[in-house]
Amino acid sequence: MKNMKIAIAGNPNVGKSTLFNTLTGSDQHVGNYPGVTVERKIGHVNYDGYAITVVDLPGIYSMNAFSPEEIVSRQFIAQESPDLIINIVDASNLEKNLYLTLQILEMRVPVIIFLNMIDCAKKAGVDVSPAVLEREVETPVIHGSAKDHQSKARLLDKCVDVFENRPKPTTVPYSENLRKYIGVIKEILSEKYPEFAHDWIAIRLIEGSSSERESVDDETLKRVDAVISEISSMSGHRIHSMIMVQERYALIRNIVRKICCRNGVSADDLSSRIDKVLLHERFSLPIFFATLFLIFQFVFTIGEPFENVLAYVFDNIGVFAGSFFPDGPSFFKDLIVNGIIGGVGGILVFAPYIFFIFMAISVLEDSGYMSRVAVIMDKWMGRIGLSGKSFMPMVLGFGCTVPAIMGARIVENRHERMATIMVIPFMSCGARLPVYLLIISAFIPFKFQALTLLLVYFTGVLFAVVLAKILRLTLFKGEENPLIIELPSYSMPSFRNILRLTWERGRHFLEKAGTIILFASIILWVLNTYPGIDRSKHPDLSANVVAQMQAENSFAGRIGHFVEPVFKVFDADWKIASSFIASIAAKELFVSQMSILNAIDETGENTDALQRKFKENYSFPTALAVILFILLSAPCIATFAAVRSETNSWIWPSLQYAGMILIAYMTAVAGYFISRMFF
Repeated sequence: MKNMKIAIAGNPNVGKSTLFNTLTGSDQHVGNYPGVTVERKIGHVNYDGYAITVVDLPGIYSMNAFSPEEIVSRQFIAQESPDLIINIVDASNLEKNLYLTLQILEMRVPVIIFLNMIDCAKKAGVDVSPAVLEREVETPVIHGSAKDHQSKARLLDKCVDVFENRPKPTTVPYSENLRKYIGVIKEILSEKYPEFAHDWIAIRLIEGSSSERESVDDETLKRVDAVISEISSMSGHRIHSMIMVQERYALIRNIVRKICCRNGVSADDLSSRIDKVLLHERFSLPIFFATLFLIFQFVFTIGEPFENVLAYVFDNIGVFAGSFFPDGPSFFKDLIVNGIIGGVGGILVFAPYIFFIFMAISVLEDSGYMSRVAVIMDKWMGRIGLSGKSFMPMVLGFGCTVPAIMGARIVENRHERMATIMVIPFMSCGARLPVYLLIISAFIPFKFQALTLLLVYFTGVLFAVVLAKILRLTLFKGEENPLIIELPSYSMPSFRNILRLTWERGRHFLEKAGTIILFASIILWVLNTYPGIDRSKHPDLSANVVAQMQAENSFAGRIGHFVEPVFKVFDADWKIASSFIASIAAKELFVSQMSILNAIDETGENTDALQRKFKENYSFPTALAVILFILLSAPCIATFAAVRSETNSWIWPSLQYAGMILIAYMTAVAGYFISRMFF
């Protein structure tokens, strides 16, 4: 079997990741490029006797190497020498997309252009001719849909054909004068630096690229600059970088005129019409808030039946597992039934809600609406010193904080990015959801539950906004960058993509349930079980009373009693104190700890019983204080690690963790005393 390495390059939002997923299926893995926090996706596919490695390069608009993504993409093509580049192009936005195409062709590497979204171009009233494009750029062109498996077969067939026949690399047909000067610069470079005698390096020198200029000596650079001055005089551009910009766009306009024709359909396509409403100055924000409310209403309505089914299943699993042990006290029976099944099961019953939240976010992304959210919020984010781009990773924080923090890489301004990273944990992640559901279901009538949950989420957003403003005025001062973002055409979300994105995000929750939470549940069970009490000394007491004595005598009970005075301020007892401590590792463990304590009290009780018990033992002001503490305290240890990785410092995650716990405690106390005035 022969080996082939393919790289997929393209602008953001052109279907690059969709094509990568279509080509590689599930055989892929994600990491970071060495030395930078830029995501690296690699997949594999076997086709027609070839073992093909597919690399999904970061989405970029140019190869000018200003951002980490541009540097990574250019270095990969230049240094790792892939056998073939698949340049995916949005047929409905050719003028913007072909700029990157020309830059890739300048590097004289084997390229196949994949013309995506031709259907969107047709809806916009434009017919695109792939055959004419292929003739104009002298490069193979395949058209189709990144989601379509028939397009996959045709694309892979062409990859094999190009690899086998190895056609001569394309020479970009710039003007005759420019080609002459590029040749002169190559001759100068070849005298001392024959490895630099390439079109693309000569072009980068014309553009004033610092990395290329630093690679040659002063004498050579002086001779090159003399040639560039001639080009500048000939073109009339005093800014050298504009020489190539003008050449590329002149060529692109000429190509587009030849390959595109309008069929009489209005250019005011469906996306433009939708944007007139969704991006309306007055209606955009209410529509966005209404969308969030509908999402939460959907999550509660659809999630509750699944929760009941899972609660029933885990209750029966506990009974079934217990039936294998003899009656009476048993170490292993208690460990399995109460420690593992009770602890992990008490969290997994909330998995449907979390998966539905992830599904809703995936639909917003795949439909193209998420980019509009950045535009909608840019005006408001600007008032706190951030751009609309910061809001995008903040929205992802509703799912999971760790990928949201990694997603802050899209914010180019370092000061804005740091402020964004510091406030993302205030966006309520899916791990906190089980706690909210436990308390909201216990105290709030069903018809108001979605609204209550929405208010909880908005409270987190409010704290994030206020803190971001403070950080931008103090620790992270600096100029703001204007929002520059591409708005992809609206499209019907792909069912396959929705499932994939939902699973990728939800899998993190299940992995935690099977690893961290399982391990922590066992530890919590041990802390709740030992040291034990001699039950024979209390023959006249009921099982519930003995269980209560055991819980209070255990290590967890003693720790809870030790820190209870701190939380007694808002009328929380040692059980809540103990659960708060458990939640430091992961917020889901609050419910796990309460479930274990509940199992100690009344073995076999289900989630509904836990909710009833919470309402019986605590007042609404205390419940509100618990929600505020969980909402505003640091999410989990994994978040600490993610912030450490992204900031390359121990100081920022430490300040973030300690600061959030302090803010959470002070807010919980304030919330308790204010709510007591009304309840």
